[in-house]
Parts: sequence; structure tokens; C-alpha cells
Amino acid sequence: MTEAAEISHLKLLAKRHARASRVALHEALNFIAIHLGFSNWTQLVTANKSGWVPSPEQVVSIEAMVACHVSPADFKTGSADASTRRWEYLEQAEQSQIRGHAYRLQLGLDDVIIAGDGWSITVPENPSARATVRTSAEADDQSPVFDPDFLEEALSLANHRMAQVRGKISTDWPRRSTKPDGKGRSRHPLWDRDSDTWFCLHCNGKITGDQIAQNLWHCPACGASPVDIFDTAFWCEDEGKSLPPIGAKAKSDTRKPEFHVVDDRPKLELNERNIVLLMRSALLDDATSISERLGALLAEITVDEDND
Repeated sequence: MTEAAEISHLKLLAKRHARASRVALHEALNFIAIHLGFSNWTQLVTANKSGWVPSPEQVVSIEAMVACHVSPADFKTGSADASTRRWEYLEQAEQSQIRGHAYRLQLGLDDVIIAGDGWSITVPENPSARATVRTSAEADDQSPVFDPDFLEEALSLANHRMAQVRGKISTDWPRRSTKPDGKGRSRHPLWDRDSDTWFCLHCNGKITGDQIAQNLWHCPACGASPVDIFDTAFWCEDEGKSLPPIGAKAKSDTRKPEFHVVDDRPKLELNERNIVLLMRSALLDDATSISERLGALLAEITVDEDND
């Protein structure tokens, strides 16, 4: 690569990083410059004009950092080297131990779930939603999630993974969806519409373009997904012009997780749906030919009010 090509490649990586971390491009450029030992991007460009070029190892390091999708908070305030080490650790943390307790880390519909024996922690995709801690009724007294140090470490691991998930979402969406223009207009990630005011199908209020972009297009009041967010309140007679602004949730509400004790023991609930499913399964098990299997699948099974 020529010197110009090296700097051009760094600019491209900065653009990708800005989209993933939902920050301005100049902040991404400065962050990469700091990672390479300069105080800001201007100093990096000045050094390049004097003959400096990043080494192949430095370029690989920047590429790895961009691939990790650092969260906006870590991006602005964290150490570049510390962030890189954390993401390298995270890549190996899908299944390991915290303070002697085994866990597995996985994704479910863009929610992050970290779970062990008798406990689980779910961090929702919605940035304003609280994490949920679930414990088994049988193992409630021995659950490690009631240890503050264990809970903090497990939540930190899940939140770091969620930062990657949200970074990937931001990269897939149009830039204007997560970074409104100077007039506060943002673009809906699912269809090509720009507006500085948005409406939730489930809430009677207005949402600003900055507000909805920062919350990854989830309603800041009820948490509704992007499919329920519209640029006009078509369900109102005045299309939402008289609706009041929707305020964001208090930050203190989202920092502390919600605790739930659940009974995860297998149990059979004999309602109409389950009875029909059991009867059909029994017919399929007894079927010895294709005709009998088709008959079992198409058989009309009715259940009376007493579940007989």
C-alpha cells in the first residue's frame, strides 16, 4: 500500500466504526488516532505527511477493534488497548466459569442470555429496558446471582456482548437511522422515511428523532419495536399533532436488573390445545401406514368444557 492508501484504509475503518458505535465520524477518527499513539487525527495526518505510516500489525489491530463494535460509552471514554483486550476475552467467553460457577453465553432474537445451573440473566436489545434475572424456585437459596460480585461480573459480560449486538444492528441500518441530521431528522431503519418526530402505535405521545435513534428505534416509554414506530399517528384524528412529548425512562430504573423466581420443573397443563396435541401424537405413534399417518394429522379432535 502507498501512504495515501494506508490513510484511506484507516478512514474507511473509522467510518465503519462510527456507524457501529453510533458516534460522529470525527470522534471515530480521533479514537483510531489515539489507538495508534497520537492525540488526535490531525496529528496522525501531519505525521503521515512527514513519512509515518501504520505498520501491518497496527492496521490488523484497528481492524480487530472495528470488528468488535465498541459501545458508544466505551468508545468515548475507554482505553483503546483495554477495549481490545476485553473483546479478545469476550470472543472466548461463550462457555466458561465465573467465580467457580459454569455458564453459557448465547443470543436469542438479539437478546443476550447468560445462564447457569438454576439461574439466567437476559439483557434485552432495547437499550432502555432493564436486564432480567431469573432463578429456579428449587435452587433459589444457593443461586450465585445473589452474590453482588458475581452478579456484577455476569452483567458486565452480558452487557459487553450486547454492545456487539447493537453495533452490528447499527452497521446494518442506514447511517441516518442512528445519527440524526442537524435538524434532528432520523430515518426509519425498515423503510425509507425521514422525520424529526415519531409516534409509537401503543403510546399517546411524540418521540423526537434524536430520542428514537439513541434508543435503537424502541419506544422510550413502552419498549415497542421498530415495526410499531411511525412518522405519523394515523390512528389519531389530527395525526398526532396534539399529542404530548414522550419522556425517557429514568436511568436509575434501567441500571438495576429485575429479579424473578420461576418454577422451571416440567409440568403438564391439560388445556384444550395440549389435549388435542397429545391425542394427535398418540394417533401418530399408533399409525403403521402412510394412510393412517395422514388420518392422524387430519383427524378432527374436539374437547368439551370438562376437558374430556
